[in-house]
Amino acid sequence: MRQIRKTYLLLALGTGLLPQTGMTAGVHQHGVAQLDVVIEPPALTLALHSPLANLVGFEHPPVTAEEQALWADLQQQMQQPGLQLVLPQAAGCSVQHSEMNNPFASHTEHTHEHEHEHEHEHNDEHHDDHDHADLTVEYRFHCVQPKHLTQLELPLMQNYPGIEKLEVRMLTPSGQHLHILQTSEQQLTLP
Repeated sequence: MRQIRKTYLLLALGTGLLPQTGMTAGVHQHGVAQLDVVIEPPALTLALHSPLANLVGFEHPPVTAEEQALWADLQQQMQQPGLQLVLPQAAGCSVQHSEMNNPFASHTEHTHEHEHEHEHEHNDEHHDDHDHADLTVEYRFHCVQPKHLTQLELPLMQNYPGIEKLEVRMLTPSGQHLHILQTSEQQLTLP
């Protein structure tokens, strides 16, 4: 989780891009996801931020067997970067690290701390409608031939139709860049 915060901090402080576009930490808009791309050859870091509803259709801790299965499938899928993005083979990139936050960690801790105090008050169907759960997953790659990082293929929106718009914020050797991809777009040219 520390690396995810570092990537966000690099983009927020290093680029100045966030204040210009109005994107800030904690922005939660259904249908919209953000992809942060940091290229520091030979390193490539990508961090995806999305409301959980875009990915599984709900934002509360999974209760039903169907919700639990959707959450388990999503966790498994997000640990496989090749399902979310395709890098040019000529760049020779290999995954060095991947990390995903648990959007329900604070709920689990709260539930565990108070389960005996409020046991008679809790109902599995009860959750605060104002709670928002966001998923952040980060992938770090080492690219042997970073000069061949010319494009990304992003099947992300095809895999998760709840994402209608993908805001791609990039920090590259050529500077800072912002691209907005719509549902039908799957390719991103890298500067």
